[in-house]
Amino acid sequence: MNLVQLRTIHNYAGVFFAPTIIFFAITGVLQVFKLHESYRETPGAQGGAIAWMSQVHKEAALIPPKVAPAKAEPRPEGAPGEPRRERSNFFKWFAALMGISLAGASLAGLWIAYNYPKRRRSFFITFFAGLVLPIILLQLGAMT
Repeated sequence: MNLVQLRTIHNYAGVFFAPTIIFFAITGVLQVFKLHESYRETPGAQGGAIAWMSQVHKEAALIPPKVAPAKAEPRPEGAPGEPRRERSNFFKWFAALMGISLAGASLAGLWIAYNYPKRRRSFFITFFAGLVLPIILLQLGAMT
């Protein structure tokens, strides 16, 4: 395999997987800040688009988010069961920056691939296939 063939494979693989990489990078950033769980503050709520995307990210399937439980009674002071300590904010921001950078690098790669005039038609075909195939696979998984 020579360098030209390797670049061509890299180009098409990058265009094909870019939609999925961007999806997982963005939903990962949302999960770092627990935005997928914010609907749980409303009793009986099923969750919006962020909660659904999070389920695809975590479960690799179209599984509805859990219905928010009814509000729990406030604990009396001195009751056992301390609330969970918040984890490091430094790492949260580092992970968020990594996710945003990954999505940005993928977008930049798409822009570079798009700017090859001789490959523009194949760019759109490959991008569309990379966008549609994961949706079809999720739908097939939901039928079983």
